[in-house]
Amino acid sequence: MKRFVYQRKKRALACLFFACVLGLTSCQQTGVPVRQETATTLPPATVSEAAPIGDASLEYQRDFTLYLPRYDGTHLTTLTASVSCSAARLDAESVIRALLSNEGNGIASPLGGDTNLALYGVNPVEVSGNVATVNLAASALQLDRKALYLCGQAIANTLSETGDIRYVNILVMDKQIGLDLGSTLPTGSLTRSVTGDIGAVYDQLLSQRVSAGEDPGKKRLSATVTLYFPLCAMDGVMAEARNISFISQAPADMISQILEELSQGPVSVEGSPTLPLLAGLLSQSPEITEPADGSGKMITLRFDSSLDDMLKTKNVSRASCMAALCYTLTTFLPNVTGLTVYIGGEKLEHVMLGATSGLMFSDGVQKRANFAALLMDEATLYFANTSRDALVAVHRPMHYYQRANPRALLLELFKGPGLADNPPDTQAVLPANLLSDADIVGISLGGNTLAVNFSSAFSTAGKGIDTQGDRLFAYAMVNTLLNNERAARV
Repeated sequence: MKRFVYQRKKRALACLFFACVLGLTSCQQTGVPVRQETATTLPPATVSEAAPIGDASLEYQRDFTLYLPRYDGTHLTTLTASVSCSAARLDAESVIRALLSNEGNGIASPLGGDTNLALYGVNPVEVSGNVATVNLAASALQLDRKALYLCGQAIANTLSETGDIRYVNILVMDKQIGLDLGSTLPTGSLTRSVTGDIGAVYDQLLSQRVSAGEDPGKKRLSATVTLYFPLCAMDGVMAEARNISFISQAPADMISQILEELSQGPVSVEGSPTLPLLAGLLSQSPEITEPADGSGKMITLRFDSSLDDMLKTKNVSRASCMAALCYTLTTFLPNVTGLTVYIGGEKLEHVMLGATSGLMFSDGVQKRANFAALLMDEATLYFANTSRDALVAVHRPMHYYQRANPRALLLELFKGPGLADNPPDTQAVLPANLLSDADIVGISLGGNTLAVNFSSAFSTAGKGIDTQGDRLFAYAMVNTLLNNERAARV
């Protein structure tokens, strides 16, 4: 028995020896040689999109719910339509153009019936915050006031389906028309109506007008007013709607009460201060005149010279203040063409925009169109936080018609953080002035992909940026461009 065990141990040791010999031989002759690891180079990325030249290919289709009048003329009905949109313009403008051109169906009639409604001006649909203003062409004046109100309510309901818009103002050739034929009763800002009979709603609103022989100073009015508040970090205004109970319908009293509301400052608009005593700084009661040429009413405001001191204290420019007054009053009060403003007895003929440019007023009359470039809306940009380990969503006022434009958004991103940003105290994701408008060769939208074609300057812009900085810059662009959900990838 012991001998048998001893022989098994010898055979096992022999097998182990030969296995070691064979193993060493394998490593030397047929095994995988030992080598130093090298960096892995990925294959070139496959890109199916063509590099765009220019920004013409930004169109896409989107389904919207349109509200049109029923054939009875007092109710609204809905239909769904595929609307041609563009990433370079507001969806609100695209859907209103589609609404005005829709021919209706067996139940719905075209908006305006036999009257061919159209938009007026270069940028006929303004959006600031949750307020939109639609500017119609002169053909709208062919409608009676009830039919025009029905069209306005159809526009308001349609825009309320597009996203964040809650309030809508209707103008005709830059003027508020009013609810009554004499253009004395303000329409106010419209909201989404769930009432079936729009004609009955109009009749109820019309009952608030001042009757013949009635004292307007003793007639109250409750209305939703769009107030435009001046920004302090830049030349510009932003909108906020507010319900106001007027104790008098006398035009001068209504103007003074609106100025008092502006003095209190906004609730939701960031970067706009209170302007105490704005109404109190009027040296005379507001004047309303109507020139014989029938062009519309004119408002004259006379302020004490201390108005400039108050604006300087609040870091608000004259341009922003005048834009706020002009936009607010012409949007709400019927048939007002413009304003004439005196400060310390001197008529305001122009205002400065920064140190080198400004706005001139013909004959000193400030009109809504003068301040169109100062109407702002919030855009969302992404910058690095102070520790540069994450991105922060930053809200910045931008010209409302550029807020959704991908080229404009990239240019704002390239500028880096600004004084009007909320929240403040963020860091740039790229050194300033490295990339300009000329370096964006083209942008296109295909399917759910936004393609951006940069010049060769882009390949050198990232020199000296570490891996984390590179990652922050890349995702800052991606997050900024995809924030409005028109595309899913860049």
